[in-house]
Amino acid sequence: MLDKYLPELQNFPWGNLVPWLVTFSLIAFVFSAFGVSIVLLRLPVDYLSNPAPPKSPQSNWKHLLSKIGRNILGFIFLIVGTVMLLTPGQGILSIVVGLMLLDFPGKLILVRKILTKPRIFRTINRMRTTAKRPPLEPHLDNSPVRND
Repeated sequence: MLDKYLPELQNFPWGNLVPWLVTFSLIAFVFSAFGVSIVLLRLPVDYLSNPAPPKSPQSNWKHLLSKIGRNILGFIFLIVGTVMLLTPGQGILSIVVGLMLLDFPGKLILVRKILTKPRIFRTINRMRTTAKRPPLEPHLDNSPVRND
């Protein structure tokens, strides 16, 4: 069926990109489904409620390589999540995971603000409960997150 429309699509200036965009969208969907799940399931229960960010290990070449790798992976998640806002996939969760992996000033505040949105918070805790992980504790501030 696609063979019928492919020659017509190639007449458009952007027509040659359609198969590549479909392929990228499918790969991004699979990549994000597994990647988002892995990162969100590995979060400590007190990630949102603990006011102090986790201490980073001593600086050495392994730590530097790890930090560079995490930032590259975070950037990839951010780009793929942005693309998935327009294509099938978990766009918002992929963007959140990308932000969690990146290192930048104010990251913890931004990530906590996004993760404590009631709809996102419920989705993450539903995913964690399904995987037999304890749900995340809500962030302790003036506006508590409902976990229903």
